Amino acid sequence: MAQKQSSQGRGRPADPEARAARRLQILQAAHRCFVRKGFHATTTAEISSEAGISIAGLYQYFPSKEDLILELVEQDLAFNAALIDRLLEGDDFMAAAETLLNTIVNDPQVEALARVRLEILAEASRSSAVADRLSFSEQHLQAAMVRAILVAQSRRQIDPQIDADELATAVCCLCDGIFGRLCLPAAVRGSFVDATMKLLRRATAPKP
Repeated sequence: MAQKQSSQGRGRPADPEARAARRLQILQAAHRCFVRKGFHATTTAEISSEAGISIAGLYQYFPSKEDLILELVEQDLAFNAALIDRLLEGDDFMAAAETLLNTIVNDPQVEALARVRLEILAEASRSSAVADRLSFSEQHLQAAMVRAILVAQSRRQIDPQIDADELATAVCCLCDGIFGRLCLPAAVRGSFVDATMKLLRRATAPKP
């Protein structure tokens, strides 16, 4: 009995569901801290306090702040992949894209996500591990965008003569710019969704 108590008394839940919930709790706390203060200004003590656990408990799940940001890259990938999937839900690719962009740019949670994404990009310039993970994520998003474009082309929603890989690259770059724009004060952002969609419609409209 004493041995059982000892093995369960070190702060790491044995139940996989409890462990997954604790990981998510820590990630959400780290995300809030990074939004407020940035990656490097945030201490592990602040993250553990925000998550309501000890620093030792935090290290059992994430041995370093870099491990936290690597996991946040995975969350960012899942979020963006889900957005790409939504582009194919309607009968009009560009209309779906415009609706989606207008929705996310007015979502405070997406604005917070954009701020952390900039932190991730900055960290990728200093950390090879973060750069590698981010490159892997971007390759998957690029592939997902190509698939979405090919479907839209097969439906004659996008000019089938356009190279899908080139268009996917351009769209991903535009999306990076949009997320960066969300970090600016609302008063100076401009009507960037409208401008982006007008550009895309002109560039991708099927030829008569």
